[in-house]
Amino acid sequence: MNLDRLVLILFVILGGGVVILSARLSLGNLHNPGPGFMPFLLGISMVFLSVLSCLEISPVAAGEKKKSWHEEKPILFIFAGLIIYLSLMDLLGFYLTTFLLLGYLMKACGEERYRRIFWISGATVMVVYGVFSKIFLIPFPEGLLGI
Repeated sequence: MNLDRLVLILFVILGGGVVILSARLSLGNLHNPGPGFMPFLLGISMVFLSVLSCLEISPVAAGEKKKSWHEEKPILFIFAGLIIYLSLMDLLGFYLTTFLLLGYLMKACGEERYRRIFWISGATVMVVYGVFSKIFLIPFPEGLLGI
């Protein structure tokens, strides 16, 4: 049994535990959800996706080389960017930090044109601002600059 399959089996067990424990709470119904409703749905999703992934895993073909960590550098850069994003959220605020994160992620994923990075990051932040702040009235962290 390879490590990927073992991890997915552990996720199935963990998701099953979430389902069982959340079912002990009040699930409620669709119109009046109880405290166990979201954990129950997340646990079911976790089990379903883990089983689905477990069925798709095939053994590494003979002669196929596993990737070294040098080939996985983009993943490390993305993870580092997310850690920095969370660290700066209270200081710079949601909108500025999200703008910077999107630009960083686009650059880390290979986008070469800075003008395109600027416009896509800016447009994304403006759509999020319009939808969540103005329509749904959801407050986001403002940061020291009040943005």
